[in-house]
Amino acid sequence: MPDFDDYTTQAGPMARLIHVIEMVAGVFLVLIALLTVTEAGLRYALGMRIPDAYVGATALQGIAIAWGIACTTWSRRHITVDAIFELMPPSAQRWINVFASVVTFVAMLTLMVMLWRKTMGSLDSGELSNDLLLPLWPVVAATAAGISAAALLGLARLGRDLLQLRTR
Repeated sequence: MPDFDDYTTQAGPMARLIHVIEMVAGVFLVLIALLTVTEAGLRYALGMRIPDAYVGATALQGIAIAWGIACTTWSRRHITVDAIFELMPPSAQRWINVFASVVTFVAMLTLMVMLWRKTMGSLDSGELSNDLLLPLWPVVAATAAGISAAALLGLARLGRDLLQLRTR
């Protein structure tokens, strides 16, 4: 039986998808760093500022976090407390994994619905950034897309966990 938790050694479509999701999150982290360093350098060296830099950095941070949650949902690289889990027999560990996957999926699904509602609210209200008057709904939509990916990957993880219950 393949080790479903070790996606890094597999070259299948799921490994490629996770790699793309990690790259998306990484690109947004690089953009946050560049924006922050540039803004601070301009402010302290020249007394200038980048319009909407704070709004932009905040938006990029939300997007990066959402897409980061997506890849940790599939690969279970998020923070866990394994004290009880490690003491359990393998069959109980599989049931704990199923329970954790159900909770994760339900949480991500709920967050996904709320973020898409927020996206529609931002679109309908015409929310704009402070300085450049850029619409904010694309930022919320990009965050919602990341959480949607997390919900779908959570569902896939739940399917894998249920399959492992049946096959071991």
